[in-house]
Parts: sequence; C-alpha cells; structure tokens
Amino acid sequence: MIRFMGNFSLRLWIIALTAGPVCFYFMPLVLKIFPGVHPAMSGGILLLFLSAVIGASLDFVGRKQIEGMIKEGEVWERSGILSRAEKTYVKAVRTYNSFLFSPLFSKNIGIRLTGALARFSLTSGIENSSFKLASAVYLKSSPGDENLAVLWLEQLKKDGLAGPIEQEVLTALADIHYTHKRLMVLLADVLLDLGRMDYSAKRVYKTLLDDPELAREIKTAFRGKINELLGEPGESIVTLESIVRGRVVSTSLPSAGPKKHFLSFAPAFFAAAAGFMKGVTMGLSAFLSFCILFFHRAMAYVRERERVGFYLRAGGMGILSVCLLLFMGNTISHIFKSGDVAKEPRMIEIKAPKPFTIQVAAYLKQIHADRYAAVLKKKGVVSTIKKVGGGGKTWYVVRISEFPDKASAAAFGKKLKAEKVIDDFFVSNK
Repeated sequence: MIRFMGNFSLRLWIIALTAGPVCFYFMPLVLKIFPGVHPAMSGGILLLFLSAVIGASLDFVGRKQIEGMIKEGEVWERSGILSRAEKTYVKAVRTYNSFLFSPLFSKNIGIRLTGALARFSLTSGIENSSFKLASAVYLKSSPGDENLAVLWLEQLKKDGLAGPIEQEVLTALADIHYTHKRLMVLLADVLLDLGRMDYSAKRVYKTLLDDPELAREIKTAFRGKINELLGEPGESIVTLESIVRGRVVSTSLPSAGPKKHFLSFAPAFFAAAAGFMKGVTMGLSAFLSFCILFFHRAMAYVRERERVGFYLRAGGMGILSVCLLLFMGNTISHIFKSGDVAKEPRMIEIKAPKPFTIQVAAYLKQIHADRYAAVLKKKGVVSTIKKVGGGGKTWYVVRISEFPDKASAAAFGKKLKAEKVIDDFFVSNK
C-alpha cells in the first residue's frame, strides 16, 4: 500500500507538470475538431488520455529495464562473478520499487524478479536480508516450486528464525507438500523446531509417522520430538514476578506550640514558600517526564505493531495524494476557465483628419469675439474662438466647424451666408 501511494503520488506530479503545457497546446485543436463538446469534457478526456500514455510509457520502460537487469544478473551468476550479480539484482529491486513501474501491473514481473532473487540467494550463499525476504515472497506466491522449497527449508533450519511471512510460507508448503518424501521430513523438522501445533503441522507429523516407506530410525527420532511437543502437558503454574512498588514514606514534624514572639512566624513562612516552589518544580518535572515517557511508549507501540506504522505511513501518503489532486484540479479548472472566457470585440474609433474650417470674424479683443460667438449660438451655430498671431498683433478669430476638404467648407460657408447667419467668411487651413 505504501509503495502504491508513493508511486501514485509521483505519477500525479509528472501528470501535473505535463498536463498544463499539453492542454494549452492541444485544447484549441480538440475544440476545433469537436466544436459542440464542452471544454471541461474534452479537457477531462485529454487528461485521462495523457495519464494513460504516461503510465503505459513508464511501465514499458520499467519492465524493459527489470528484464534486462535480470538477464544481466543471471549472466554474471553463471560466470561466477557473484558480486556483480548481487549489484545488478539490487539495482533491479530499486527499479521495481521506483515510480517507473506501476504496482497495479507488477505481479508477473514481480514473480520473475523474486524467483531470480530466491535462486541467487539460496544457491550463492551471499547474506542479504532483502534477498532472503524475496525467497519467502516468491515461495508464498509459488509454493509448488519444490527445488527452491527444499533449499529454503534447509536455510530456514540453519538460521532457526521465522517471522510472520516465513510462518505463512511454511503453512503453504505444509498444505501442498505434506506427502512429498523429502519435503515432508524437512517440514516436520522445521515445524518441530518452531513448536508448531496447528492443523497443517499436525498433518505433516501424522503423515510422516504413518509413512510405511520411511526408515524406522527416522520415525523413532521424530516420534519422540512429536510426543514431547504434543504430549499431555503437566500442570504448571506460571506466575508473573510481583511488581515492586515504591513506598512513599511521609514524615511530619511534631506540631509546635504557639510562639509568643511574632518573629517566630518568619521561618515557617519561608519554609512554606520553599515547599511551594519545590512542589511546582516537581510538578513540572513530573509533567515533562510523563510527556517524554508517553512519546517513547507511543514510538515503541508503533515499532512493535507493524500495522499501526503501516496505517500512519499510508495516511501520510494519502494526504499527500489528496493535496496533489487538489493542485491538479485547481490548475485544470483555471485552464478551462481561461478558455471559456469570450473575448468581447473592442471598437477602435479612428478619427479622420479634418484640416479645413471657415473663419467668419477676427477681433483684437476677446470680449468682442465672445460676443459674436454668443450671437452665432443664438442662431444655432456652434463656433470656436482661437487665439492666433498675425502682423505683430494677437487676434481672436471665430471659426465654425471642421471639414475634410476645402470644397465642403466653402459650400457650408455659402449656405450660412445665404441664410444671413454670417456676413462673410473665408476657408482656412488650420
């Protein structure tokens, strides 16, 4: 489960890093091909396709690397260069546990890898805890391999130690090979050394004792061990050692009679203050000791119980995966939102230049120009007053409107003159 969560988290990071550029690049093309499909649906399909492609590519690369390392290790093993073979197999195990290979599709290549490790570990004599565990894992999934089962039982008999997975493998082998001549003797020997008294072990013991082809000496030796293990146990009283409890001895000073002088209260006051400070210090020390002891007991509890540590690690990896999913969802939602925003057309107003105007009056004083502009306004004509220089003087000219060409300006001036709005004019190029 831990390996699965770690692999899943790393793949999420890879997908999250590649999803943004790929969606930005391919989304316009997808929307053109499928114009009626909502961007969220097309983006989700594109993301699923991307995830499948990345996953298949990583699995393919991981499988090819592991297969190549297994073949290389076997070559070094046949050549007798065991140190190089060990390094190659260790590298294969690291690749198998990396993010390159998905745990969902690891069964076949896992069986092949553990089988190669089991053969190497049991035949080369190299001490490697990872390889020993691989032997047990391989036999747990493939208990029918008799040759490796014999080698593994001999190694287990030599070591004399069996953990939970070794006990499961022994049960599986006892259920399958309890009638096999050689394996039956090895199984009975190992199971008796471990003190196994379950159904699978008893069936192996019974089959061994009932086998007519087995030598009488072997049966006699095993019958003694079996009777010693399964015989009627004598009554025995098992008691726990009594827990020695520390006795708290309290001492109290004899109460003194009342003092006649008030100074006699000073020592009692300081003694009470000192006792109070001592009590506070002892309380803090006891609290800190309790916290430290509780922490150590919690750590010991987690170490002794593998499932608790497993759940803690799985919970941490689950929280990390949820954070990655939220990060990816937020990123993709921003991509879709930015694609859904329709760009409003913006009107750009372009002013065509109108360089011509008609000038209807010019005054040396602005007050006269303002008065004439007011008269024109009453007649419905809007004019502008502009300050210009000419002949060494400053003039305030009154002009009407703007025109793109001279002809239209002259025509408008003639019209105003014909209507007697203005007296005279001339066309000016501003």
